[in-house]
Amino acid sequence: MITKESFLEKYNIKEDSLLSAEVSWEDLCDIYTDFGENKYDRYQSILDDFVDNYLKDIIRNKACGNEKVKIHSFRTRVKDPEHLIAKIIKRKNENQKKYKLLDKDNYEKFITDLIGIRCFVLFKEDWTSFHNYIVSKFDNNVEYYIRDSIKDFDTDENHFYIAEKPKVHIRNGDAREIYDKVLSPDCVIDGKVYRSVHYIIKYKGVYLEIQVRTLFEEGWGEVDHAVVYPYYKDDQILKEYTALLNRLSGLADEMSSFFYRLKILETENIKYADSSCGNGTQGAETSDGDNPKTEGSVQATSNPQKPMNTPNDCLRLVLDE
Repeated sequence: MITKESFLEKYNIKEDSLLSAEVSWEDLCDIYTDFGENKYDRYQSILDDFVDNYLKDIIRNKACGNEKVKIHSFRTRVKDPEHLIAKIIKRKNENQKKYKLLDKDNYEKFITDLIGIRCFVLFKEDWTSFHNYIVSKFDNNVEYYIRDSIKDFDTDENHFYIAEKPKVHIRNGDAREIYDKVLSPDCVIDGKVYRSVHYIIKYKGVYLEIQVRTLFEEGWGEVDHAVVYPYYKDDQILKEYTALLNRLSGLADEMSSFFYRLKILETENIKYADSSCGNGTQGAETSDGDNPKTEGSVQATSNPQKPMNTPNDCLRLVLDE
């Protein structure tokens, strides 16, 4: 175990912060030892089991259901014991009321990301398929949501469920329409530094956290985590430059969403054009003067005799929205 002085220096924690957290260094050492020596391997085994049962089939395109789950890749980890005790100090300082009773005997009931899984998507819109997959596999009942970390800890290791309402973290000004279509408004939290969707799941007696973000969001997050978070948040220069990088990653995601919508429009209208050709009606009018169309097709051109079926036509439509 690292010495207290080396630990505080390594994680840029002031002695006053340790005192205000109202947790003794001895208790932190006990937590470090308990998790590192007694619990870590069990958590790793549970993580491996979760990946085998739920994530590998997605990557192999074998997930159950009619909707394809569109994740690009994923990363996993069990929390490092040093990072655990640093987080406990941080959490106790941020919310004394919630974490006041956290100690060496019950810390697993309070810290819900001892197992962390991060799933990456190419487009923000792809998150919807992953959300539908998760809620189809795990009970999403508000009665199971954590309100009191000690009282609400379910000891039944065979009860798998979503333990908190899903949370969407976005920056001010970020588009939120895709989330509002699926989740209640209070699930979307703007004004955050980063972008990510969070799920807390109770699995085999422990909590695990799943984050879903785009590859661009992950790129910024990795840089920010390596340079600023969580131990140098007060460094103004570092914060300014990572904030700039964050804005650039947000713009990149907006461009990706733009191309995503463009591709969908192009595909829909090519299908419409092919259907019209197959019926011998492309460019023709019906006897009552209406332009032929099938239900749900997109009328995406100002010329009623010519369906929109080129990338240029689709681009104009997206820009006009």
